[in-house]
Amino acid sequence: MLNFSELKIVHIDDHLLFAQGIYSLLGNETFIEELIHAENFQQGLRISKEIQPDIILLDYFLPDSKGIDSIRQLKSECPNSKVILLTMETNPEVMKKCRKEGAIGFLPKSISKKELLDALRNAMENLATFPPSPTLIPSSTKSSSRLNILSKREKQIANLVAEGFTSSEIAEKLFLSDLTVNTHRRNLIQKLGLKNSAQLVAFIENLKFSES
Repeated sequence: MLNFSELKIVHIDDHLLFAQGIYSLLGNETFIEELIHAENFQQGLRISKEIQPDIILLDYFLPDSKGIDSIRQLKSECPNSKVILLTMETNPEVMKKCRKEGAIGFLPKSISKKELLDALRNAMENLATFPPSPTLIPSSTKSSSRLNILSKREKQIANLVAEGFTSSEIAEKLFLSDLTVNTHRRNLIQKLGLKNSAQLVAFIENLKFSES
């Protein structure tokens, strides 16, 4: 049993079957005063503005709003509500961006009831719940020297990747095509001896290099 007062929770998700599953998990918990489901973002925003819930469980993929925009609006209208993403999205860049916008949790829809309850507890104690970060590559002279093989443009794109921008956003920011940005990303990963974008973000954050 959780050791905090009764909670008001709004769950925003357009998948009715999943929403029913969440209700079956949490509906009988005595610490929950209200558990309200909204089937789209605008409905969820309206309900949240009215009742100012303690916690908002938010799907990243909604038909009427992008995940980042959803968080931004919810935090603007409900500054004291804790926003937890409950989603199929797994992109580490998206996770980082959601956290930057004010989300306090980012959970896969495959989590257990215990994991969900732990996340609720953490949120009410102002503790974040996010998947473990990718293993950081140790900062060293050898690692730093790898940066010397990158072009100025590659370093520029690498920094934007680490800041959580998507390929499309980077393309728009630098006046490039999506294809060009994706090519640069693949080259970055290959040149640095990494496996994927998650390791690229970890590598850049660890080294904290600046564009030269």
